[in-house]
Amino acid sequence: MKQDVSVNHKLIPEDVIGQEMQYHPAQSKQEAWQKAAEALVLRELLLQEAYKQKVAGVDNDEAQLIDDLLAQMIVVPPAEDAECLAFYQAQAHRFIDEHGQNLSYADVEPLIKIELAARAGRQALSVYLKTLVAQSDLKGLVMGKAWLPVKMMN
Repeated sequence: MKQDVSVNHKLIPEDVIGQEMQYHPAQSKQEAWQKAAEALVLRELLLQEAYKQKVAGVDNDEAQLIDDLLAQMIVVPPAEDAECLAFYQAQAHRFIDEHGQNLSYADVEPLIKIELAARAGRQALSVYLKTLVAQSDLKGLVMGKAWLPVKMMN
C-alpha cells in the first residue's frame, strides 16, 4: 500500500505495517496505515532507547522493557497544594454529590491530585516521544499529530 519505513536504520517492513493496521481503526486505509506505521515507529524508538539506556536484562519482554524505560524517564512530581486548590476552584461545578450539593475540597483533593498527575504524565510522555522522534533518523514516514498522547487531555 505504502512503503517500508526505517527508524535509525532499523527496517519496519510494509507487510508488518499492514498487519498492524487491524489495531488502528480509521476512516480510510491510508489513515490506518499511517497510524499503524507511527505506532510501530514509536515502539521501535522506545525499544532502541531501552537498550541504549540498559534499563533491563535481555530476557525481558518488549512491553516490560518499554514500561521500565518510561518508569525511569518519565518522573511526575506530585501536584502542589496550590495547584490542586486552583483546579478545585476552577472546576467546582464538576464536584457535585448525588443530592446536587458541592463536595468539599477535602473530599475531592485525592481525586484532583490523581487527575493533575495524569495530565502531567501525559504531557511528559508527549515531550519525551517528540524528543525521541526529533533525534531519530526516520525514513519512509512523516509523523503526524495523531500519535501524540496529549490529545487525550481534552
